[in-house]
Amino acid sequence: MMKLRRQAREMALQVLYALEMSHEPIDQIISDVMILNENAECDEVLMRELVMKTVGNRDAIDERIRDRSRNWDFNRIALIDKIILRQSIAELIYSEDIPPRVTISEAIELAKKYSTEDSHVFINGLLDRIYHDLMDEGRIFPEIFEKQEKE
Repeated sequence: MMKLRRQAREMALQVLYALEMSHEPIDQIISDVMILNENAECDEVLMRELVMKTVGNRDAIDERIRDRSRNWDFNRIALIDKIILRQSIAELIYSEDIPPRVTISEAIELAKKYSTEDSHVFINGLLDRIYHDLMDEGRIFPEIFEKQEKE
């Protein structure tokens, strides 16, 4: 299950990156990424949900990134880091069945694999601040997951 979800996150990242670079129709990009990863098993539903929730909420997500990256010029954040952040924030907010700790951990792993040497530290810090914002806003409830883990 975890491997399927990790692969789904990687493929969503590929779709979102290709969308930024090519501006092809999203369905075509998803199809192309599925073909390129034909031997990879993934949670295709999660991959599609991440892509659609990230794209559909991009402006609000980018606003959160801007608010929490005050010391960084938004336009200077590496594209791959922005995409990892967008995708992870969409997952934090709109995927209620995934523990926030897992989302943040997976974002860090994506950054280690696909971005610069120090990107995972930046992404971890920013997601942690946004995670706490979301808790303060009552948008996520980590105690639900903590209770499930203890049972």
